[in-house]
Amino acid sequence: MSSQNNYIPEGFKMTDLGPLPEEWKAVRLENAADIIMGQSPPSSTYNAESIGLPFFQGKADFGDIYPTTRKWCSAPARIAERYDVLLSVRAPIGDVNIATERCCIGRGLASIRANQDSEGQYLFYRLVFSKELLESKGAGTTFKEINKAAVTSFMIPLPPLREQKAIARVLSTIRKAIEAQDKIIAAAKELKNSLMHHLFTYGPVSVAEAEQVPLKDTEIGPVPQHWEVKRLLDIATLQRGKDLPKQDQISGQYPIVGSSGVMGYHNEFVCSGPGVVTGRSGSIGNLTYVEEDYWPHNTGLYVKDFHGNNPKFIYYLLHLVDFHKYATGVSVPTLNRNFVHSAIVPVPSTQEQREIARMLSSVDKKIEAEENRKPSLQALFKTMLHQLMTGKVRVRDSEATAA
Repeated sequence: MSSQNNYIPEGFKMTDLGPLPEEWKAVRLENAADIIMGQSPPSSTYNAESIGLPFFQGKADFGDIYPTTRKWCSAPARIAERYDVLLSVRAPIGDVNIATERCCIGRGLASIRANQDSEGQYLFYRLVFSKELLESKGAGTTFKEINKAAVTSFMIPLPPLREQKAIARVLSTIRKAIEAQDKIIAAAKELKNSLMHHLFTYGPVSVAEAEQVPLKDTEIGPVPQHWEVKRLLDIATLQRGKDLPKQDQISGQYPIVGSSGVMGYHNEFVCSGPGVVTGRSGSIGNLTYVEEDYWPHNTGLYVKDFHGNNPKFIYYLLHLVDFHKYATGVSVPTLNRNFVHSAIVPVPSTQEQREIARMLSSVDKKIEAEENRKPSLQALFKTMLHQLMTGKVRVRDSEATAA
């Protein structure tokens, strides 16, 4: 009886890459694409004035799919054409992008140009899928890289061309959905920024009513005439959090809130919720709002006394404070609460505070909901990438007509 490792599903065949669909081939990358290894031109030919071709050296220039142009080259040594796959061949090895235009590639990259038997986007997704395997091909001790021989001999499965296009189309559809989700999130955050500017200038009134709000000039800019302007100390007293070493943490229900947000849970709490914590060292100025009882970690400053003000409003109000301005220290800047207490902030009535907090909270809920959708799309992409690249899910020719 054959072992599970030797089992070949119906419609599959055994290849150097393991079981593959019968219609697929296992080929060296050089049989599916023309490969050009990058070469860095003299640094004297680099410029930031858009003279020559965009120049890409490696991972530092890469985005999720397309590279970001930061410099140009007036005398390119190696050129990649539009739609070529750009492969990082020096640490970190295995990252891939797609060239959006003709460009110069330095030593850290290789250009993978699809031939008549292959589809460029399929090769892109195949190399995305193969990142860890590509990394394992790296040679060198202090600075790993893969040479041309390792790139050209790299084995990939090659479905029929129409199926390659269909696979690329399915994966691109999911990637576009992720990009669209990013745009929705960015738009929601921009809306929040605009709303905050409006609310802290005119108060909780509509845009149409804003012109009717009497304003007064203050040292922090115009605010509604009936608002007060006070020191932060008078409306929200900050206090350094309490140390809680990792070894002393006991799993429980109370969030431990530090400079970057919730960093764990403990079986005891120090403060009753709701609460506001800002980063004291590390992520200076990062703000976290918690509804429940919590443990404020000593990497943050928490609001010890809200002086009768609405806690959620104080959370949003603190976004107006430039905390970096009150940090001390060079190598590890630390927020000094005594300094930040001198910050001047606008103070509306408690009724207006509640309304401002309600309006901004509704936008935050929208942002959170949209952000929660993105991981699901990312998980779907990861699953489909694996299923399609191993032939466990097939996309038939008839589905490739739009590709």
